[in-house]
Formats: sequence, structure tokens, C-alpha cells
Amino acid sequence: MDFLNVIVVLAIVLILAVWLYIARQGDAEFEFLVDQRTKFTLTEANEVMAAFTCRVPFINKGTQDGTIMDAYTRHLLPYEQYDGVEVVSRLALETAPRTDAYWEALIVPFGTGQAVDVTLILTAKNKDIARTLPDMVDMSLDIVYQVVARSEWYLAKGSRLYIDAAELRQAYEAGQKAQA
Repeated sequence: MDFLNVIVVLAIVLILAVWLYIARQGDAEFEFLVDQRTKFTLTEANEVMAAFTCRVPFINKGTQDGTIMDAYTRHLLPYEQYDGVEVVSRLALETAPRTDAYWEALIVPFGTGQAVDVTLILTAKNKDIARTLPDMVDMSLDIVYQVVARSEWYLAKGSRLYIDAAELRQAYEAGQKAQA
């Protein structure tokens, strides 16, 4: 083996070693812990609408810091299933509450996390939320987020939150009693 072949082999081995080192570094990996969410509570209501909020913790369980560039909710209540309410949903970082559905980019060190407040606003089409809520059905809500970390950015549909209509009715009744 001549000198040039040795250099080529060493270069290939070095490139492979660097690639393996980088690949083993891992990446950020976020998980929204919907099974640890708080119960929905009534946060605002009038004759026509009711707003409910719950808190969902999340963690970066990866091996690298990561940035959540954007995060939003996607509620799933097709009118074929129930058309008595208009639904608006949003989320905000627990430590930086907002009401405009804007997510400010957040760097999350690996092994740490925070929590988001998920808000669900139901507006009765018949203009009477108290009469509409008893007919409400269960629904789902996805948490979607964009991550920038070691790898290229990606969108992830994190976790699906299942919302029991009975929980919303109970939260509404408890909130109405507390206001009385």
C-alpha cells in the first residue's frame, strides 16, 4: 500500500468517525404529557360562550437542546358530529400567557420542560351556552409544534388530548356555582 492509499483510508476513517460522533449526539425530542394534564376549569363565561383551560406539561426528553419555533392546537369537532358550538382553541406557555394565539420561540434544554395552558372556547350557535352544553359530545385536540434542533426543522403532531364532554359540563357547573 503506497502513501496515497494510506492517506485516503485514514481520511475515510476520520470522516466516518466524525459522522458517527455527530450521529450519536442525538437530538431534541419533545413530548407533551397529555396524560398528566390538569382538569379543564371554566375561566370565562357569559350567556353565549364558555372558555375552559387546562395545563399540559411537556419535556425535551432528547439529548440536545431544542427550540419550539411554533406551537398551536388543532381541535377536531366536525359539524357532522356536533354542530351546536363554534370552537376556538389555542395554547400559550404557562410562564408567558397570551391571548392572541401567537407562540414565541422557546429554547428548551434537554432533560427539562415547562407547561402550556390549553384554552378551549365554545360559542353557542343558539346564543345560549347553558342550553347547548348538555348536548355537547366528546372531542379531540391535537398539539402541533415546529422544532429546530440538531437535525433539520420539522413539524410534529405531538399528542392528542381527548376532551370528555362530561368534564366540560362539570367545569361549567362548578364555575357557575363559584360565580354565584
